[in-house]
Amino acid sequence: MRLVTDPAWILTKNSIVRKVVNLFAGLSAEWRRIPAPEALVAGREPKISKGEKYKGLPWVMLDYPRIFGREDVLAIRTMFWWGHSFHVTLHLKGRYLRLYLPVIMERRDELTAAGFEVGFSEDEWEHEHSVDTYGGWERLGERDFLKISARCDLNRWAESQEILTGKFMVLMGILGS
Repeated sequence: MRLVTDPAWILTKNSIVRKVVNLFAGLSAEWRRIPAPEALVAGREPKISKGEKYKGLPWVMLDYPRIFGREDVLAIRTMFWWGHSFHVTLHLKGRYLRLYLPVIMERRDELTAAGFEVGFSEDEWEHEHSVDTYGGWERLGERDFLKISARCDLNRWAESQEILTGKFMVLMGILGS
């Protein structure tokens, strides 16, 4: 009853989600100034989405660059998931997977040093970082899609812009190869 009769906690949640949306808007403006292969960004604006129920919890996502086709996917997805973390994920499928997998394999030490892990969930839209969904590089190439992702814990909120940009830059370096 205390929570039901107290609007302050939901207003606080709304304020935090607004702060994340503003953070992602700032990141998208900054990241658009970073040189990128024209084929990946031409005519494609960054997209910020938000929702209330990814596994029952609020979330905010920034997709940039973003190419989502039926068979071909290339996206860098930055996500805030309430109570869990921020994370930056490279999602590849189809021709983009064939194009970039050799580069990723060649530069996996750099990706590992930056905190990236390979997703091995059978569901390409699974975003949760757990021992059941992300892990070592030995799982690379097991699926018809690839996700590599790195976390930024929420207790590093004050540094999140710098951390997320650093992880984004590593991925853009891979895509620019």
